[in-house]
Amino acid sequence: MQSNDIPKITTKETEHLRESYPSLSHLEAGNIAQWLQERKDGLFEMARASENEADMTRVLGLLASGIGAVCYAVNPLALVGGLIGGAAWLWFVVEHSNRTKEIAPLPFVRGNFVDALARAGDYDARSNYQADHLANTVKFLERQSAQEYAFLHAEFENIVQYLNQVEPGKRFYAYRWMFGWFGKLKGRQLPTYESMALHLQNVTIDSRVNRSEISAIAQANVQLPPTVDIKQFQSPQVDIGKMNQAAELSRPTELQPSTDGLVPDTIINLPLINRANALIAALTKSGFQVEDMMSSQVIAIAGTQRGGKGTLAAILATLSTALDPGLNTQYFTAGVDVYPFACNLTSALKYPDIDADGADKLVARDLLKFLKGLDGSEPYSHKNLLLVIDEAMRLLSLLEESDRTWAIQYLLSRFAKSGGTLIIVLHGSNLTSVVGKATAGLADTFKQSVNFIGCVAQAVSAGGLRKMNVASGEYFKANPNNFGEPVSGGNLGMIPEWLKTHLHPGNG
Repeated sequence: MQSNDIPKITTKETEHLRESYPSLSHLEAGNIAQWLQERKDGLFEMARASENEADMTRVLGLLASGIGAVCYAVNPLALVGGLIGGAAWLWFVVEHSNRTKEIAPLPFVRGNFVDALARAGDYDARSNYQADHLANTVKFLERQSAQEYAFLHAEFENIVQYLNQVEPGKRFYAYRWMFGWFGKLKGRQLPTYESMALHLQNVTIDSRVNRSEISAIAQANVQLPPTVDIKQFQSPQVDIGKMNQAAELSRPTELQPSTDGLVPDTIINLPLINRANALIAALTKSGFQVEDMMSSQVIAIAGTQRGGKGTLAAILATLSTALDPGLNTQYFTAGVDVYPFACNLTSALKYPDIDADGADKLVARDLLKFLKGLDGSEPYSHKNLLLVIDEAMRLLSLLEESDRTWAIQYLLSRFAKSGGTLIIVLHGSNLTSVVGKATAGLADTFKQSVNFIGCVAQAVSAGGLRKMNVASGEYFKANPNNFGEPVSGGNLGMIPEWLKTHLHPGNG
């Protein structure tokens, strides 16, 4: 409990600011995700209330002005009421324009009035307007509150990870510090955790924290029984040495696992890094050259549909994350067909209330924003970044022409300077089919600096004369001029049979 002998650091101008947040004791006690979600929900409710008040102001202002203009001859006071209503309406229009740079004179019509007229005859514009419904509501907040909502919306998972590593008593300060830098960097990125940790070494524990509340909340959290087994959301553990008898009977003989010297119980009980090293050693012994696949800063997995490109990207990302728990793995993909491994996922699953095309457009926008942030950062300041872009062709095709050209050129020529590693999945037969004419001669440079990995699909019977393409599981170093052609001595091996623990429910 804070002692009465300690003078307050807050002033009468700032004392009310902390009261607008959810209980800070929950944040300091470790209920970080819940606290952030409560703050985010609170800001959105404030935005909805402000929007309703704005609509009411415009309705009453226009109504009073109209009545005053019509009835001023009957009653002179009507003119006064009309002037007051008109002044209220004009005040809102000017204030809203200063804050958002939009002219919105009509109630219930969001955004710029001129844009609203243009949307009337444009289906795509109306679709994008509906997709941005949430963002348009948030605009009714005060500027700083709107920026804080954008901060929470764009960086929620990262904020949780950062604050989980901050000691109690400093978490609210760290939250405000990150928000401040989010504004300074114009929303492009967050500062690195290392820079925050270095700064917090010079920050003392907040004297305003209620230690008894924090202790009580922390104790209550310990006493709560677990309600969700988080292991059910993780990738299934691979029991390499043996499978249960039912699984053995259900699989063809050629899919039976082999121990290759691995004892499943021992592997599962190993620390994550040791487990990953053991698995990589077993894969290498089986002829699957994982280290050769990751021999470049940029890895492009290319080939035909159903060739196993996304599967390989997930395997490489999973092993990389296991070897380096501090790795910042960012995974962007179109659609909802995602691979379950520990990462910061951005897919259509992030936008469940929007149709598939609209959700993919928003994912493409998020990817562009992320790349812009990397481009604006200091060289080699993201050495702990693993960027995985699945369905890259789909996402890039949804960008405006100028943005698509910029993104391709950045990935081809400047991403390596960020210090991170890129795994990108490309659909196409050769590099030219991927980058087109938008690279201004950069394709040749790209060929020399990227590790191209090719794969092919194989046809299996789907009944009768019908065939179905499935991944062969074989990978090779690909010729950039023909992704289906391996370079000389470029065999990278095949996914070993003991790693194939489950049959695909659709194609067997």
